[in-house]
Amino acid sequence: MNPHKSVMFNYLSSHKSTPPRSGDQKTRKTPIGTSSNTKRSANLPRHGFHTSSKHSTRTSQRKATIHEIPDEVLLKIFSFFGAQDLILVSQVCQRWRNLANDNSLWKPIFLKYAPKSEAEASGAGNVTSVSQLKTTCIRRCVEQRNKRVFRYLRKKSPYTGITQQRDVEKALIDSCVFWQLAFVDASDNEVCVQSRDLSVHTMAASVRWYDFSAQSLQNTKAIRIYSCNPIFFDTKKGCAVKDSPYQRSLLKTFPLKWSSWVSTNKPVGENDTINIYSLQRGLAIAVWKDGGEVAFICVGFNLHHLVDRCLRGNSVAPFSPPLPPVVTDDIDSAFGLHGYNCTVQLRTMKQQIWDQQFRGLNCHSNKGGGYAQFVLIEPHERQIINKEIVFPWKTEAFKGKVQNACWLDITVIDETGDVFWTVSSLVSSKAARQAGVNTLDFEYCDDESRSINFVDEVGKFHMEFSKTDDQDIYITQALLGLTLKAINTRFRSSYR
Repeated sequence: MNPHKSVMFNYLSSHKSTPPRSGDQKTRKTPIGTSSNTKRSANLPRHGFHTSSKHSTRTSQRKATIHEIPDEVLLKIFSFFGAQDLILVSQVCQRWRNLANDNSLWKPIFLKYAPKSEAEASGAGNVTSVSQLKTTCIRRCVEQRNKRVFRYLRKKSPYTGITQQRDVEKALIDSCVFWQLAFVDASDNEVCVQSRDLSVHTMAASVRWYDFSAQSLQNTKAIRIYSCNPIFFDTKKGCAVKDSPYQRSLLKTFPLKWSSWVSTNKPVGENDTINIYSLQRGLAIAVWKDGGEVAFICVGFNLHHLVDRCLRGNSVAPFSPPLPPVVTDDIDSAFGLHGYNCTVQLRTMKQQIWDQQFRGLNCHSNKGGGYAQFVLIEPHERQIINKEIVFPWKTEAFKGKVQNACWLDITVIDETGDVFWTVSSLVSSKAARQAGVNTLDFEYCDDESRSINFVDEVGKFHMEFSKTDDQDIYITQALLGLTLKAINTRFRSSYR
């Protein structure tokens, strides 16, 4: 080693620093000594040089996360998102929520979907809160949607006394409503299934779900039905924006203890593959005989206030329409017992079987068992049913028919013109002898006499029909009963 290299080697060796201890963020110089130099000389680089730690770069062992991205970068990324994605990322954490709600991101969305005038559009940036524009935008879009939709619902049907079928159908199509069924378990977790299979009839609408994948009801404590209402609309195309955020409105909740319920209730219809059960308030559930999983579910809604319940509710509680004012009359001793109009329809999910309206119904003295009885059809006023009473069904892979079952719709209007009672439910026709009905008319075949019955807390309905030797089906009797309790509540009466 020449003198120059020897001097350089000794100098660098004397100025080397030891690696920092674990957790020590500072470098410290190694004391000059022969033993230290001897030990470290073996670790020197090949050319005899060693870089001082004062100028070395240490690599951090901790991995960077997405939460360390600066706010400016996140805002730039979020600026490429639509309303649906902004609402989605706002659920990640509080920091992302604050950024995703920023007015700078919602201003272009507001200008595109929400302003009513040029003045409002130009003043979109003049807001005081950092996240005010999002709330204003969503509220404004909902108001515009509802104003556009409710213009269809200004007239009542002169036939049924409720909103007309075609108007409700237009409103639901224009609002792009779709339907969601939720299975709720014991922990209140929801498994949701969507459907757009809606059929609107004279007095009611029916929604059907039939694309289940081995869904069992054993661990289900409740079933909830929601309407899903898009918020943002393309006014030029007249439809909801693709992947638009939507509001959920709770329509009905059905508490369910399936095992105990099935053990105490018989199906309203069955065939070789399914059993159909009719539950309270218009819910029908079909299960496979082999395995017991859900085959399809149907639910019926009367058209009265249906659009209000869809668009004005929330995900926690159903919308409650205002009750009609209580009516009193000190002169009429039978006030509340006359002047009713009743419309009855038997149908499938898609087609009408039979429809009839009964006007000016009176109950003079036929009060018993807590009901006011109204005669709709007497035996000598028989009416023919031109179609077979049958309930077609389908799933994604199968379809079939259930005999002696159909959907029953009823609307009762009182003498003030307000809705008194509505029904939309799956019913079965039972053999008349099982129902305690005696058919003595010699024109009919006793073995072919059947009856339909429905009852709830407001009223009851009974219908009898029979087949002739020519296989024609005639309705031989129809009765309507309204509870005296409901009549007393409506008219402040005291009937017993």
